[in-house]
Amino acid sequence: MPDSTLLSDDVRADIQGFIASGYGHLSHAAYLFVQLHDAAAARGWLQQLGPDVQSARAWPVVDGRVVKPSAALNIAFTAPGLAALGLPAQVLCTFPPEFREGMAEPTRSRILGDTEESDPDGWELGGTRTPAIHAVVVLHAASVQGLDVLCREQRALIEGARGGVTELPGAMQSGYRPDGDHEPFGFHDGVSQPAVAGLTGDGVPTGEFILGYPNHFAVVPPSPVVPAELDRQNVLPPVVKPHRGARPFRDLGINGSYVVYRKLQQDVAGFWSFMTREAARDGRENAGRAIELAARCVGRWPSGAPLVLASAADDPADGNRDDFLYGGDPDGLACPLGAHIRRANPRDGLKPYSATQSLSMSEAHRLLRRARVFGPALFDPSVLRSLAMTGSGASALNRPAEDIARGIHFFCVNASIKRQFEFVQQTWCNNPRFNGLHDNKDPILGDNARVGQPSSHMIIPDWPVRRRTGALPRFVSVRGGAYLFMPGLSALRFLAAEG
Repeated sequence: MPDSTLLSDDVRADIQGFIASGYGHLSHAAYLFVQLHDAAAARGWLQQLGPDVQSARAWPVVDGRVVKPSAALNIAFTAPGLAALGLPAQVLCTFPPEFREGMAEPTRSRILGDTEESDPDGWELGGTRTPAIHAVVVLHAASVQGLDVLCREQRALIEGARGGVTELPGAMQSGYRPDGDHEPFGFHDGVSQPAVAGLTGDGVPTGEFILGYPNHFAVVPPSPVVPAELDRQNVLPPVVKPHRGARPFRDLGINGSYVVYRKLQQDVAGFWSFMTREAARDGRENAGRAIELAARCVGRWPSGAPLVLASAADDPADGNRDDFLYGGDPDGLACPLGAHIRRANPRDGLKPYSATQSLSMSEAHRLLRRARVFGPALFDPSVLRSLAMTGSGASALNRPAEDIARGIHFFCVNASIKRQFEFVQQTWCNNPRFNGLHDNKDPILGDNARVGQPSSHMIIPDWPVRRRTGALPRFVSVRGGAYLFMPGLSALRFLAAEG
């Protein structure tokens, strides 16, 4: 299928809606973490749940107005969850190793920098000392009341499984989309989302996010498969190009994807305390200076305006701009080379490659983010804009440390966990030598301040002398996580079929 070809509505109807949409109009979300104890009961539960799963079918237009769903339900499974459903080892072995091993496996933890306070031993869910996650039911609604109704309905279905399916006690997580889409540190979030060619007609190749289609390298990557004799109801499509002489297989992965979940807790008070201390080091102790330093670390101003378009001061008019490159800022004088957004998507700015090569490499590692905030805001984001303009004292940004958890339920969709999510985290965020730097990990998501490792510092190119912060602490810690497979609707029917 050519990358520029739009997926038909029938094909979109087989893709879960979570892959195609962030449900921006549904501000509230809940995540039910489930265990499967009896395969037959679990399949019966899926048969009841299946008809309510939101697909990626285009939303209808009535009287010239798009009618969006008032709620959405989607579901994804871990490798142990698929095994608990009765999927045999000969099928599970066709899934990639990183998915089968899971996020908390020691090798994966080392790759991701999940050590010390982020070690899976201390996670609230999905860790080495917590009950295994088998499935995650993802619920979105327009209001808290609507979300409560969805949760009650799903819990009733779980109870109807009579112990064959249970919700992990106390594990449910909830999140919301704040006004202005500001994440807890106070910066406009979710601006840089790649378009998917099969959904929009232009953008990143479909196979980077949805299994069964050509990816960035113009190949259809391997997909999990099922021996044809196990698909007794002929629910799944045949593998398009089986090896010569091989037994017939059915495609379990087509129209599905892999989803990464991480509960990321943010030390908001510590973040702004660090910025105000650093602002005072050169004798300019004011809020504007602290906010400017924070923006250099992020790569955008609090409004979302990218530094390469607004290097001197915040400009809310550019708050949703994502149409920029780094070619005009090769030395990072506008947006530092080590800034968070420059690492997460280097665009044309990867050294020593040409702009074309860099853009190609960046495209091969994109992620579709699906996130919701948890915890109350420490202060209204409009405060940052006001303080930056007035030049008030930096003390206005300082808040005492609080025993209140704040952060992001981070979800991302990618067809290859290893080549996309893990690569970005290990090679771009946790790499102190990214793009020719030295001892400069990602100041936001990097695993800074690790025992036995050199200190990490934010390097800010400037004229005539660059600036260098003190040692960066870790501002974001991991409190839970899982690697998930989100099947297509046909694959979900196969999983729910009688064994």
